[in-house]
Amino acid sequence: MSATATKRKRRKLAKRWACDNCGVSVGRIGGEKVELPESWTSDRDGTFCLLCRRERAAQAALDAAPEDCGLEERAKLRRSAVIEFEVRRRPGHGDGEIARTCRSSVAAVAAARRRLKIPKPH
Repeated sequence: MSATATKRKRRKLAKRWACDNCGVSVGRIGGEKVELPESWTSDRDGTFCLLCRRERAAQAALDAAPEDCGLEERAKLRRSAVIEFEVRRRPGHGDGEIARTCRSSVAAVAAARRRLKIPKPH
């Protein structure tokens, strides 16, 4: 293994991972190093758990909304952003599964797939 590959491998392991937004942390009781959980992300913006990743997607949609956007429209934007986040994150999962995860309808997930041009899994 090259020195660069070894460094990359080392960066992906930690005794404890903590979300920079909510502070939740994960690790092993014995203190051995573990990989970043699959549903988390860690990049130049920070380390975020799945719940905070969803919240960040929703907040980005709200930040892009016009200032005069009403409460109902903001709720729709938020819902759509979370559904689109989940469709992008797990494109191979069925619409029903994603709908349950997002507490939404299968039709809303199917519409998000069409908007994103992500085909349904076979």
